[in-house]
Amino acid sequence: MMGDPPGAASGRKLASGRNAGNGRPGRIESKDVEWFEATWNPTAGCSLYSPGCEHCYAMRIAARLARMGGKTGARYAGLTRTERFGPIWTGETRVSEDLLGWPLFRLSPRRIAVDLMSDLFHENLATETIDLLHAVIRAAHWHRFLVLTKRAGRMRAYYSDPETPRRIAEKSGFLSSLILPVPSRRRRSTNRVDRAIRPMGLDPWPLPNLWLGVSIEDQDRIARVGDLLQTPAAIRWVCFEPLLDRVRPEAVPIGDRYFDAFGGTHYGIDGRGRTVPVEGPAWRPLDWIVAGGEIGAGARPMHPHWVRKLRDKCVSTGIPFFFRQWGEWAPASDGRSEETMTRVGKRSAGRLLDGRTWNEIPGTTQAE
Repeated sequence: MMGDPPGAASGRKLASGRNAGNGRPGRIESKDVEWFEATWNPTAGCSLYSPGCEHCYAMRIAARLARMGGKTGARYAGLTRTERFGPIWTGETRVSEDLLGWPLFRLSPRRIAVDLMSDLFHENLATETIDLLHAVIRAAHWHRFLVLTKRAGRMRAYYSDPETPRRIAEKSGFLSSLILPVPSRRRRSTNRVDRAIRPMGLDPWPLPNLWLGVSIEDQDRIARVGDLLQTPAAIRWVCFEPLLDRVRPEAVPIGDRYFDAFGGTHYGIDGRGRTVPVEGPAWRPLDWIVAGGEIGAGARPMHPHWVRKLRDKCVSTGIPFFFRQWGEWAPASDGRSEETMTRVGKRSAGRLLDGRTWNEIPGTTQAE
């Protein structure tokens, strides 16, 4: 992992084209472009799980919201505790029952990120709650729901359980309680929701409007991709954010062999260190890759080489690539061939990679 590089000398140019130390972002860099169009946080609260959690942005937001008081403050009160270096998750998770049916009343199709203030597969979240949220996802079929987790093992076990579709179907009976009764001013909206909701059943499975992803910060966590590949899903994607070290999705360990998640091939390593094709399950490559640097106090830099390797692999294999941001650090050049990293703040760092933005998103889902 990279250590903190020294500060930049004046006159260095950032990836955004601005001088280091100039806090004014350009128009392109400051655009609010995200891999999602809306967020849905029916649960809140989490716990530190791996190195990528150390400076969790959601953890700091939860602490800030808890101080607001009122209904919003009550949602997040007690979910974090203050320590020397800032707020830390307590491990408590909480369900906001008034938000469970939120997607059902948004009738314009959106890409909805699920539980960014928690983890849908947190060990303290009851399976019954996960089932109910999936019943909502199944009913609100006009949206695309994007789930991202670090707890890939529980995710894989949940979707691989043959009883999961049946449990989700049974939870459909609770959906009426999420939309009724409603105030008279929303009665027309409720009628539209009733017409839009698809009758619940066991098919289709996997849910065609659910995109499953895992969050990975370094190569030591790349095995999460293996769990993802063995999970039934319409779209499988990986978010390398914060990217803290080089990652190699082309070398996902599966037992004593490897899987190339870019090319969709299995291989082994012989006694001379050479790759040897081997037989394996017919897994398709990843459908999407998102990458970005860390933000906030204590943010660690992301080296340009790491993200360029991901970008180049995606381009060569046709996998959509979304570059979210550099984070607090940006690459700077003083005329030499070697780039250094300079802390300039998120807004100045921007999100240009080699002179352009990368906003690629899968256009259609494909179930298997």
